Amino acid sequence: MARNTLEFLPRAAQRVVPWKNGGGRTREVALGSRSDGPGFRWRVSVAEVASDGPFSFFPGIDRTLWLLRGRGMSLEIDGASHRLDEPLASVAFPGEATVSAHLIDGPTEDLNVMVERSSTRAETRIVRVESNGELSAPASPCEVVLLVLEGELAVGDGRREVLRLAAGDAMLACGVGRGFSLQAERGTALALSAVFSPG
Repeated sequence: MARNTLEFLPRAAQRVVPWKNGGGRTREVALGSRSDGPGFRWRVSVAEVASDGPFSFFPGIDRTLWLLRGRGMSLEIDGASHRLDEPLASVAFPGEATVSAHLIDGPTEDLNVMVERSSTRAETRIVRVESNGELSAPASPCEVVLLVLEGELAVGDGRREVLRLAAGDAMLACGVGRGFSLQAERGTALALSAVFSPG
């Protein structure tokens, strides 16, 4: 893990990859690579769901999904029904579960956070910034992803403005105990805050 680094991840540079099962596409916002081989310790992505169908299997991975856009979908997770039909409705499930999606009324866009269960723990929340806010990291080695979902944010490190993030843009900060100020531009902004640390 790099120490005390800050990386701007513009939406235009985020790569779009096919789903593991080939059934759709995902925009990879950020990921933490494994040092001992292929795969990831954690990943933040946005998926386009254009049709009914199964989810990919990710054994050993814990997943959390939020509805970003669209009328939503009904999920069957190991035989149990979960309906996501409101903005930012969420559900968490293991990656080895059998999951099938049924769209309610047309395509959706979903936010996904995946975490390797054996190596990493995650603290995720949706942040609403009306004008000013703060984002802090624990006093231990961690990686912090801030992904703007709606609006625009100016992000500062306490001494100067660091980044301006529009919807779809993200930042990745690595280090110990870092803090950032958040300033919403032109109204309210919504963002995902995800803190990944060894677990």
